[in-house]
Amino acid sequence: MRFLKMSLVVVAAALAITACASKSSSNDQSQSSADASAAASPADNTATTAASPAAAGEAPAYPGATTEASGSSSNMGQSSAGTVMTSDDSFDKVYAWYQKNMPSGSEKSHTTAPIESAVFMVGDPGSGQTSVTITVSGTKTMITTAKVKM
Repeated sequence: MRFLKMSLVVVAAALAITACASKSSSNDQSQSSADASAAASPADNTATTAASPAAAGEAPAYPGATTEASGSSSNMGQSSAGTVMTSDDSFDKVYAWYQKNMPSGSEKSHTTAPIESAVFMVGDPGSGQTSVTITVSGTKTMITTAKVKM
């Protein structure tokens, strides 16, 4: 129950970060899909030739992660959706995978104290933004994705 509450708090925080960032006037989304890293396979971590979902404003799912919670809402033309996943892999391994598989410039923050966390963001405010927040919860690495369309 405590884990679920923490997961929902993280989803709410990610949605708030994404909503606040959508009001920003800067836009680093000039990356072409050719510049975006390709998705990696979970077994060998080698890149494939398929276009990355991040190039289309979507966040790739971490290979082997388990979905713990998800939800969505829509109100007056605005929509949001979030998913909380966990992995037994270390924070450093998950973080490195997202650095490789998200477009250059999508990393918005990385803190090491009091809890190590990182936030990546792709998309535009008009067509939808997706954030990925990586944190540590006990012995697991928590990956929270949030998509907001204003």
